Amino acid sequence: MSIQVLIGTSDPELAAGLRTKIAELADTQVIGVENNSGNVLGIVGSHQELDIVLLDEGIGPQLGHDLIREIALRSPHVAVVLLSEQLDEEVLSRALETGARGVLGRNPTLEELSSRLDVVAEWSQRMRQLLGTGRAEGPELGGRRGRIVALAGAKGGTGATTIAVQLALAASRAGRSVCLVDMDLQTGDVATYLDMVHRRSVADLVSVANEITGAVLADVLFIHEAGPHVLLAPQDGERAEDVSSSAARQILAVLRSRYEVIIVDCGAFMTEGSVTAIEVADRAVIAVTPDLPCLRAAKRLSHLWKRLDVRKPEDVSIVLTRQSRKDEIQPDFAARILGMTPLKTAVPPAFRALEKAINNGAPVRIDHDGFRNAMRQLGEELGVLPVIAAAEPRGGARRPKAEAI
Repeated sequence: MSIQVLIGTSDPELAAGLRTKIAELADTQVIGVENNSGNVLGIVGSHQELDIVLLDEGIGPQLGHDLIREIALRSPHVAVVLLSEQLDEEVLSRALETGARGVLGRNPTLEELSSRLDVVAEWSQRMRQLLGTGRAEGPELGGRRGRIVALAGAKGGTGATTIAVQLALAASRAGRSVCLVDMDLQTGDVATYLDMVHRRSVADLVSVANEITGAVLADVLFIHEAGPHVLLAPQDGERAEDVSSSAARQILAVLRSRYEVIIVDCGAFMTEGSVTAIEVADRAVIAVTPDLPCLRAAKRLSHLWKRLDVRKPEDVSIVLTRQSRKDEIQPDFAARILGMTPLKTAVPPAFRALEKAINNGAPVRIDHDGFRNAMRQLGEELGVLPVIAAAEPRGGARRPKAEAI
């Protein structure tokens, strides 16, 4: 199916140049050029297959940013790319705040245009699927419930966010519909790990938690180019107090009805929102590094959840991170300290590979086989990835599973 593009500009030279460049792109079609805001809104409202609007900021009579808001309200699945004379952080921030999916110069190169159109067209098509069945609280999975996995850190720096992000990416690659939720409401860092700029957050859903519609979700969710939909923590940590237990429960229930897998990063600091996620999750996992202070912190946290009647220790899973055979504390000793058996899969140290991937904004490209294998095995163990059966050698004997790293 071709990408349907509408050009909105009163500058005939700009329109002609864009038409010429788009004509060189495969599977991309300009459905028309409109020279005023009223006509743009008319086409957006009537052309159901429209994916993208390339909008000149100088179009009139309605101002460009006001027009972007109007399009987002009327047709939240349509991606708007603003064409601007000036490209800087202020222009980008304002455009994103009003609902645009990106900014291009008024004379973009063919490569720039192609790259941007591909990304926003994928967003538009995914958002169309998300909104296609109406209200978000409906039984979108045909009566089935999505699986919620909540990850918390025994303390800061144990790798809970890294695991949450990587599990979401892996589940998305496996073809599952995935929502990654940052419930680390005070210090959430999922946006940094995924190299995202987005102004909306879970706090924006609180006031409408009783009646979350598809359009509301479309305005708040970010769709990462690698597949998962992302619901971010608020940029201002003090807004964590806005996310009550009741609101968090309603939001997670809506997401459970729309996605097959919901991965929740709860961080290391407990708030009403994160505690609620731990309570309603199908699997609650504490990330622990193999050192005594962290193991004792994990034990205290599990006992806290028990005292608060959130979750019993026997219903909590432990994942060892940065685990090496050279460590003094091995999984069997950790189990004796914790009084809980860690998951079979341990996560090996991969400092350099993770540092490089995060610094380059490429979380899907981690050059560490052991880490990637551990994420796959962990995903299988937690039920967010399909289990891959071990291959059988020609002699018929089943090959033993690889030892957890």
